[in-house]
Amino acid sequence: AGVMEAADYKFMEFVTQHGKSYGTRAEYDFRAAIFKNNLKFTEEHNASKTETHTVEVNEMSDWTSEEWSRVLGYQARTSERNVEILSEANLADEQNWVTKGAVTPVKNQGHCGSCWAFSTTGAVEGAYFNKHGSLMSFSEQQLVDCAGRFGNNGCRGGLMDNAFKYIESGKALMEESSYPYTAKDGKVCKDDGSGKGTVASHKDVQHNSASQ
Repeated sequence: AGVMEAADYKFMEFVTQHGKSYGTRAEYDFRAAIFKNNLKFTEEHNASKTETHTVEVNEMSDWTSEEWSRVLGYQARTSERNVEILSEANLADEQNWVTKGAVTPVKNQGHCGSCWAFSTTGAVEGAYFNKHGSLMSFSEQQLVDCAGRFGNNGCRGGLMDNAFKYIESGKALMEESSYPYTAKDGKVCKDDGSGKGTVASHKDVQHNSASQ
């Protein structure tokens, strides 16, 4: 055994904080090495004078690249995007939808490539807030389980536009509490018709344009 370094203590804190459990010493050492590489990256990034944001360790800091790839479920479209160019006249200096109350607390997609579903619910939650003045949390699991015939593949990936098409077909999103998230592909669609998150139409925002 070698001398314990600061990174070793931080890994032990990480294990305790996130309830990690490794079956063998080899697995422990393997995960510790991944964690230490990620810790080094966060420390170097946060020390940089040119970066405009900071990063930190979280429960995924011991994941391999293969484990990361499982949750990256965005499937880029092959057809032309449905882009609408918005007016850039009189833009506000900033717009914080969190402080305005239009954003739900951070959600966790787990080991499921359902980022497309979370992007969709976030958009519908914000639109619902703008129209009705109240914030509702809508169901990602409904999209994972039910939106397959519109070109989505549950935990194996999907596209927000395809999810919007599912909702536009008359399948309003149910509340999170009524159709909770499991991070797994459901064998049966449990849409009971009680949804309130509707979409009349959708457009895409122009890529790589901060003003748009």
